[in-house]
Amino acid sequence: MFKDDEESESYFLKRRKEGIASVVEDPVQPEVVWEQTEKDVEAEKSLKTVTSPGFSFSAAGLLFPYHLGVAKLLIEKGYIKETTPLAGSSAGAIVCAVVASGASMQEALDATKILAQDCRLKGTAFRLGAVLREVLERFLPDDAHIRCNGRVRVAVTQILWRPRGLLIDQFDSKEDLINAVFTSSFIPGYLAPRPATFFRNRLCIDGGLTLFMPPTSAAQTVRICAFPAGRLGLQGIGISPDCNPENRATPRQLLNWALEPAEDDILDKLFEQGYADAAVWAQENPVEDLIRDDDSSSIGSSLVQ
Repeated sequence: MFKDDEESESYFLKRRKEGIASVVEDPVQPEVVWEQTEKDVEAEKSLKTVTSPGFSFSAAGLLFPYHLGVAKLLIEKGYIKETTPLAGSSAGAIVCAVVASGASMQEALDATKILAQDCRLKGTAFRLGAVLREVLERFLPDDAHIRCNGRVRVAVTQILWRPRGLLIDQFDSKEDLINAVFTSSFIPGYLAPRPATFFRNRLCIDGGLTLFMPPTSAAQTVRICAFPAGRLGLQGIGISPDCNPENRATPRQLLNWALEPAEDDILDKLFEQGYADAAVWAQENPVEDLIRDDDSSSIGSSLVQ
């Protein structure tokens, strides 16, 4: 992209003065882009070692408890550590923020039930976003953005002048992190009564539109999908309901639960199924064979999806 370091530095300084983050193309997938400011580049250089693989959580709507169950198993068995890169879209972005914050997955499930009960009583469409913000503000610790910086990538979709995926991995405050997660979850006309939302002076919508399971900064990324990957024609998925297809909900049921909050017993079942599916995957991928440390001083060179 740049001929030399001097040209690169000049470009970043110019963009910073304009108050606009630069857009960097993924050399592996040229259509995938993410935001990087000069500060972000320097912060990434300071991260000498990360744990590979990273874990990417798909967009999932209100099937969020499935991801929580997966995360619980991965944390318990040592796959996800404090050095493990994470990435997510929509509900996947929320679970990444929750994991990085250090909260227990059971506490997150309880918070999800509070959100679900509110929406069952007062409705979901046009007001889910406000309820989500309130729950995140109460649930996430004040230093959540610090814990996520350089580790968690949140996917959003910029819609002008053409839809393209952006990955955000630096957050100025807890509010900025919540804004990123909110934007990543913004289904047009569903979270709020408007077709899009502004994030960092960009008109954006749900990250799952362009980055359904975004790449992490690790050398390898394990993808986690809350829907049956095979039926969706998705390839290269690590953990999904396909891991354990017995006694599964139908795609229609999953879609309904993704858009409207299910009863608490269903949320518990989704949580248990996520845990069980991750356990099946873990049996086939022992942690001692999978986890290794990488010298990852560059965000672009280590990106594999």
